[in-house]
Amino acid sequence: GGAAAGGLDSTTASHHKKQSPSSRKRVKTGDARERKEKEHRGSRESARSSRHHHEGRSSSSNELKEVRVLHILKKHRGSRRPASWRNPKITDSKEKAMADLRELISILESSSAGGNHREVRATFEELARTESDCSSAKKGGDLGFFGRKKMQPAFEKASFRLKVGQLSDIVDTSSGVHVILRLA
Repeated sequence: GGAAAGGLDSTTASHHKKQSPSSRKRVKTGDARERKEKEHRGSRESARSSRHHHEGRSSSSNELKEVRVLHILKKHRGSRRPASWRNPKITDSKEKAMADLRELISILESSSAGGNHREVRATFEELARTESDCSSAKKGGDLGFFGRKKMQPAFEKASFRLKVGQLSDIVDTSSGVHVILRLA
């Protein structure tokens, strides 16, 4: 029950078709504002609901429509495009890229030891800004929300399998090797 964030109760909302065009516009603006507020608030709520989704049933990852992740990409000479904003010609072996990534993972795991998700995220973003070969480094590795079939299969599978706040192991794709932190 209660009033919606846009200030309309369910009775008013159901009658909005009978309103004048100008008041309908106000309703739409209110709806957009409400959607924006929900998105802002929703990241915490969806984190709770996806965490709930993941507990108990292993098939639940198939029900998720979208996830939001941070990632750090380490390219190597065998990567699809062995160049990045950090290095115009990447010559490291895949083994070296994986060793570098393991080092970053150990830093991230030690920052997560206390269970403080904020600290892990801050550390992840900081490392991504300097260490990631992806252009998302500028945004702390944030890829935003994405649905299925939007990323390479191994990356998608790993992202959807993680629980909110969980760090992946090394994920290997044609782009390079990644570590992923699921946000929502």
